[in-house]
Amino acid sequence: MPSVANTTPPGGLTWSRFRAICADVGSWTWGTVQGAFNEKASFSQIIVDAVIGMIPLVGDVTAVRDIIAVVIGMVDKPEKRESVWEWVLLVVLVVALIPVFGGVIKGVGRILIKVCKEAAALKGAARAAKLLEGANEIIAFLNRIGVKNAERWLLKLRFADHQAAIMERFAALMNNLYKVLGQIKNKAGTAIPAVLLRRIDGLRSGLLQLKAKGNEMIPKAIKELDQYLREVQAYIRSGGESTSRKTMHQVATGQRVITRADEARLVENGSLPVRSARGGWKQNEALVRDPGTWRSKYRPAPGYPDLTARTSPDGKFYPAIRAYSGRLVNRELKQGERIFRFFGPEGTTHGKKINETFPGGAWWGLGSPPKSAKEWRERAAVLDEFNRDGFFVTGSVNGKTGPKAVVGTVAEQAGEMLPGQYLPGGATQAFFFLDKKVSDALEALGKKVIGTGKAATWTDEVSGLTFRIAPTGWTDANGVWGYKSPLGQGTVQTLRLGAREKATKENRQVLVKP
Repeated sequence: MPSVANTTPPGGLTWSRFRAICADVGSWTWGTVQGAFNEKASFSQIIVDAVIGMIPLVGDVTAVRDIIAVVIGMVDKPEKRESVWEWVLLVVLVVALIPVFGGVIKGVGRILIKVCKEAAALKGAARAAKLLEGANEIIAFLNRIGVKNAERWLLKLRFADHQAAIMERFAALMNNLYKVLGQIKNKAGTAIPAVLLRRIDGLRSGLLQLKAKGNEMIPKAIKELDQYLREVQAYIRSGGESTSRKTMHQVATGQRVITRADEARLVENGSLPVRSARGGWKQNEALVRDPGTWRSKYRPAPGYPDLTARTSPDGKFYPAIRAYSGRLVNRELKQGERIFRFFGPEGTTHGKKINETFPGGAWWGLGSPPKSAKEWRERAAVLDEFNRDGFFVTGSVNGKTGPKAVVGTVAEQAGEMLPGQYLPGGATQAFFFLDKKVSDALEALGKKVIGTGKAATWTDEVSGLTFRIAPTGWTDANGVWGYKSPLGQGTVQTLRLGAREKATKENRQVLVKP
């Protein structure tokens, strides 16, 4: 067991810092024990040493002080054990005990807690500005410690993905503290006053209760943390003045968001995409009888596709508007922009017949096509019942202006014919119509590529659009991604866009420079 008699203090601390932490820990641990007992100082050092030994990253041992403070507070005050917020604090600290990446996630969690606590007291644009500030602060932190592609890393982060590791480290922490206190008691024996022994027994009993309570409260705390995280991720995804140079808002509008105040106003009026309770990108409301549910996000414009032209089979909503999350922008595609979509022959997935899809439909992605079936399915939210894949068409705008399109963020989708599938969305999609001549030419070219298995290229001299069709080569495109629950369980309603449009709803990730 480490001792302050060693030449070097533990955890890379200086002796003064180590003793300061021990003094704080001693005041919390033994503060209720009356009397000046010399043993209290050495016992505090033993406890600190034990927790330091659990932290994998040298230099992050300052978390020890906070971990012990929160644990002792929850042991001494049972009401704190019922507070989700107290458990949120503890979860963030326990993350530091996870090897390899724990220190990074702990840093993000601490900023997240600080920002969300401050934002809770604000409303409207002020709250939006505070959350945007927090998003920027987290990205700056990740860049500072050398995380590559900080925006992408943060967008992929889910505390729930690490729940098993957090639970294991929490249990190990409780066991370690319980064991160390037992060793202290056995070592001291009758040499220390009964009041101190009773305190040790009380702490050990409290640790057992806290460990048991953790099974209930840690999942709740992680859910709360992920809810905070989703709010901040929405700002990273949607742009603003973060360190990201390639923002969703720039892609949609072709313009740069100039100020935080501008961004805050977009958030306040509901223009920007937001996370749903399931973690994906929430579908827009688009009720036919209540234009107020979608007017702030979309308005038809002359010369552009009208997404209010078709309603759902029951006439209650506009499915094309609901296929987006947040604001929809009418704009011409610019010179140099790339478009793409996926298609393939009919077939069967999980026993259900999936119709043929075509290369010349109305739903397209912007930028480079995804590199894997997983990225395509999840980011573009292309359900198995929409499309069986096999081939993809890419295009580039070579003229000064391209097609007039409705551009926005892909909303989450959940299967209806295959109800076990859920896909979060988040890529950028463009809805536009090709001339019939172009669509027919692509269909003929697609059949040729399907027949030969070889890529082919074609240029439309009128529009200046150049297309290339090729096989994807993917073997895991169907029946694999997004099935987190068994087939047959009920899920939310899937958007219905009509046979040909539904089958060709391909929407991809986009990172396009303005």
